Amino acid sequence: MKILIANPGSTSYKCKLYDITDLPTRQTGIKILFQATVERIGDKEGIYSYNFERDEKKLLKLEIPDYTFAINLTLESIKEKILIEEINAVGFKTVHAKGVSGCVELTDDVLKAMEDYRFLAPVHTDVYITAISVFKKLLNNTPLIGLFETHFHKNIPPEAYLYGIPYEYFEKYGIRKYGFHGASHRFIGIKAKELFGAEKVISCHLGGSSSVCAIKDGLSIDTSMGMSPQSGLLQAKRVGDLDPFALLYLMKKENLTIEEVGNILMSKGGIYGISGISGDFRDIEEGMLKGNKRAELAFKTFAYYVKRYIGEYLAILNSADCIAFTAGAGQNSALLRKEILSNMEDLGIVIDEEKNNLNPKEGLISHKSSKIKIAIIPANEEYIVANEVKNFLENK
Repeated sequence: MKILIANPGSTSYKCKLYDITDLPTRQTGIKILFQATVERIGDKEGIYSYNFERDEKKLLKLEIPDYTFAINLTLESIKEKILIEEINAVGFKTVHAKGVSGCVELTDDVLKAMEDYRFLAPVHTDVYITAISVFKKLLNNTPLIGLFETHFHKNIPPEAYLYGIPYEYFEKYGIRKYGFHGASHRFIGIKAKELFGAEKVISCHLGGSSSVCAIKDGLSIDTSMGMSPQSGLLQAKRVGDLDPFALLYLMKKENLTIEEVGNILMSKGGIYGISGISGDFRDIEEGMLKGNKRAELAFKTFAYYVKRYIGEYLAILNSADCIAFTAGAGQNSALLRKEILSNMEDLGIVIDEEKNNLNPKEGLISHKSSKIKIAIIPANEEYIVANEVKNFLENK
């Protein structure tokens, strides 16, 4: 079965074409036939790279005016070796939709449900709806399937997902914690069990968009993001946790509209808001080396938030077997991992500085004296989406 996984971004588009011969438990029976990245969509100096299985990567620089052009570019490349008609489905790591979760066909009703919750995740929703609409035109006979990020968190208990608002608003509008990064956290739970026999896992997905998840027996039992991806940890430019009355106070003092304050929370907050220079940890760490105090403050604030959530989940899980770091900053920043896990020795968490500084692609970075394993596990969200799409097609 051939499944194309589409991963749209605001100015980029990535895709992988999987061939899944059976349902793998250890990533056997699955291979990537084709993968591509389109960058700088809408720019005259766009970048397109792609390669087939076992082939060298090809790199092209050309104008990429819009999403239709970008997606069609990748489909034309696929045609060099594979018939488009052989693609059984296109899968998407969709984010949020009113009353919709799980793995579903992206019908007009589902797209309407995504629109209904657009306010909660506008950047994510807009790019996915755009990409899905393009595929509906270009591959109108191919099923389009979405695995919603909220699905992995469906087993979180009510005491963990309810907010302290009048219960009628939960009943009328579904205001509650949903959680995101579901495919990433689910993969970390599977991989930590496979590699280390871990049943209780604290998964730290850290990057431009970040969240922490408590996993027990392969199921999410709590997570840091709430009803929207704007809450929880500081994000690159999104605010993270914030006292609602601090927000009301700000709106009153600055005479801000809902739209204006929404823009501040989504594009001027987080790591960027505190540092004033960037939401990218590479820039933050470079700024710290140059003595930028606000960059250092942003770095330490983010690390403190992560440490706090780890502490919460240690209590909820009654300790943990493994703390796993994944995504861009989680996998690549030894300095960030060290800052997060410093002074946690009495909890049985001891990082091995030498292993940590080596920055392994995958593996343990905990000291031999650490009671809780500390690991780096590369993210592989597409792998989860591909398997779920396969299951959906076989059981529909």
